Amino acid sequence: MIDNIVLGVDIGGSHITSALVDVGDGTILKGSVNREKIDSFADAEHIIRNWCIVMDRSLQSAANAGKIAIAMPGPFDYQNGISYMKGMGKYDALYGMDVRKLMLSELKYKVNELHFKNDAGCFLQGEISHGPAAAYKLVVGFTLGTGFGSAFGRDGVAMDADYWCHPLMGGICEDFFSSRWFVSKYNDYTGLVVNNVKELIDDIVIGGPLLQVFDEFSMNMGAFLTQLYKKQKFDCIVFGGNISNASTLFLPQLKYYIQTMAIPVPIYISAKGETAALIGAACSV
Repeated sequence: MIDNIVLGVDIGGSHITSALVDVGDGTILKGSVNREKIDSFADAEHIIRNWCIVMDRSLQSAANAGKIAIAMPGPFDYQNGISYMKGMGKYDALYGMDVRKLMLSELKYKVNELHFKNDAGCFLQGEISHGPAAAYKLVVGFTLGTGFGSAFGRDGVAMDADYWCHPLMGGICEDFFSSRWFVSKYNDYTGLVVNNVKELIDDIVIGGPLLQVFDEFSMNMGAFLTQLYKKQKFDCIVFGGNISNASTLFLPQLKYYIQTMAIPVPIYISAKGETAALIGAACSV
């Protein structure tokens, strides 16, 4: 049925991905996936137009219900569609704007509903609905990328956890678990200049400084998880986001650390990638 086909959208700090999702079984319609890089430092008109171009392509790829569910990073007023991202390294130009209104006016295709959902919550919803984390009652999920996304799942339902502003070592989690931290640490240790984590991992020879950065990240994450586990006795951890693609550089150390701290929970790296957020967003409306 067309009513089952919803457009799921994942908006990150440097990209947008959209696809039509059959919410009945959580599958993505073949040929409906579209992805483009986005200049998150551009003006509002440029950002909105390029987002909508990608969404429009997916909407026109197959019959659908005209419903859009967008996994959006915060701070964001998800109910009213207002962006409050500022000083986060992305989308400052949209601060205080009615993003829903701007999108609806830009989209040429008929849209019946347009929903915004927290991106980390959508990611975890996709994982606990259609991934190995579905076997656990209490799950925490984190997206590692431009920012630090977090969500908590209970009995198959995920919600935003807002751990990005959780106090940690004299700062907040966002200070230690975002791409800015990785780039800054690597540049400090080497005296080189890399601009993002992908460049750091792809273009730099793996050696002492790079491993030192990821070792430090593992210890910081382990300290945070130890704090969190004392408050929330979760059963499972799931990591997603672009930085999690480099899990071989931090996962062994992190597993060892939490084992030494007597946290007996499995850690999964998302095998679904961005499709987890797409599926989770679409299935939540």
